[in-house]
Amino acid sequence: MVAAEESAYCNPSVLVRLVQGGSRNAIDRITRCYGQRLLSAGQRYCRTHSEAEDAVQDALLEATLHLDDFRGEGSLEGWLVRIVASACRRMSRGLKNDAARHSAHEELSSPSPSPHDLTCRGELGQALQNALLELEPTDRLIVLLAEVEGFTAQEISARVNLGPGAVRS
Repeated sequence: MVAAEESAYCNPSVLVRLVQGGSRNAIDRITRCYGQRLLSAGQRYCRTHSEAEDAVQDALLEATLHLDDFRGEGSLEGWLVRIVASACRRMSRGLKNDAARHSAHEELSSPSPSPHDLTCRGELGQALQNALLELEPTDRLIVLLAEVEGFTAQEISARVNLGPGAVRS
């Protein structure tokens, strides 16, 4: 698909109209347009890649069943990410109560981190947080969209009204 066609195909306002109209084509287009972003969100909220994939599938099924619940008050992508996060939470609650996970005969696969490791992680986290806070708001947004949300330079440039080259630098 050519970039201009993909842009029109994935236009959020067009997708919202399809969703609100209950179009059967909406979920297919959403999957093609937001699938990678939803998987990235699933990987943040779920424990494993496999759970993230399952959560995305569950979320898309849930969205299919509840297309008419989307009121358009927020972004379509945000609505879908919330559904993925909810699916991850449901999975973690379900596994938490699974008797097979609490066998007395199983050994831990990796030892707990040492106090030194925990201290180093905490210091690194604080240093990263401080560095982010020192950035200009636009630069901070670019870093978070790229590193946390997994957006491409072109996607970010469209959101912050900068060229892709400026976003990459």
